[in-house]
Amino acid sequence: MSPSNTSNTSWELYRHLAEIHERGSPEAGLVVLLSHLLTEVEALREALSSPETPEAVRQSYRQAYERIAVLSHNSAGPSGGVEKIIRRFVPDKTHTDRFAPELKMMERLGATKQEQQALREEMEKVEMYT
Repeated sequence: MSPSNTSNTSWELYRHLAEIHERGSPEAGLVVLLSHLLTEVEALREALSSPETPEAVRQSYRQAYERIAVLSHNSAGPSGGVEKIIRRFVPDKTHTDRFAPELKMMERLGATKQEQQALREEMEKVEMYT
């Protein structure tokens, strides 16, 4: 994404998001999602930057952050850097497995096939709740 001619202060971005939300347009759901994601990410940042967090954990996060920051600016190939990050949340092609994003994250976290299967079964179970 290239910088625009408009200023993007936190207040201006907040006002733009509030306007979208207040209009009740289809994009309003994205504003709510973005708000939740920002809250979660900031909580993680705060926890990981705390002096109480073990240095090995902080170092691991710094290294991961550096890799992702570089990736976010990598426009090589058919897509931009931001799309490459979005792809980690939403697959770049349609999966027939509706649990693909959750299971992929569990795989990234080192979950065994048995743990992934247990998660699948639990998600299938709770989908039946009314």
